Amino acid sequence: MSGTNSHLILAIRDPGLRSLLAARLGMAGEMPISTVDHLDPTLGEAIRATALLIIEESMIEAPLAEWVETLRNQCWAGRIIIISNAVLGLAETDDTVMVAPRDAGTAIPALVQLWQAERGKRLSSSE
Repeated sequence: MSGTNSHLILAIRDPGLRSLLAARLGMAGEMPISTVDHLDPTLGEAIRATALLIIEESMIEAPLAEWVETLRNQCWAGRIIIISNAVLGLAETDDTVMVAPRDAGTAIPALVQLWQAERGKRLSSSE
């Protein structure tokens, strides 16, 4: 991701949505890594420890209430955006957000930029 050592992972099976997000994030200066398997061994522990994961709900093999815990157990320690039509059942936090597929093209790039700005402020203020 721009200005950081973190990665931006697009774990999206839908080719249209994946292409749209990759293009919009690319135009915003990000360099996303695109995958259809968020458990691919090439996405090792070092990447999972800091990456911002953008994932479709269909890729998470767990009940809705356990999505975040499941991803954390798979070593995804960074921020998570889940693309889902589910309205209830997942408690959003500062590090975990749900976005409806119809809003993903605009909401996700804006959220990534906001999180990048927050990260930059924290990095700048600690120097």
